[in-house]
Amino acid sequence: MPKGRTVLGLLIGFGIGVGLTLLFTPQSGEDTRDWIAFASRRARRSLRNTSRRSMEQVRDMFERGQEAVSKAIRGRGNGPETEVTEL
Repeated sequence: MPKGRTVLGLLIGFGIGVGLTLLFTPQSGEDTRDWIAFASRRARRSLRNTSRRSMEQVRDMFERGQEAVSKAIRGRGNGPETEVTEL
């Protein structure tokens, strides 16, 4: 089975499962909407924090790479090979 059809099948199954869950939930519609809003805010906050940490890590690696290349170009090390392996 092609990958696209598998993913499509999974998404359709997920959608049907979510729909049935919301249909047969014992909570009122207002409680369900409040729960969905709360869960989405929490997920958004978590995603924002994760993306900030990732950006900081990328920035740190980029700065370390720049420093290593600068040292290698200035000839302060044994050569670019040793500077790159220190990363």
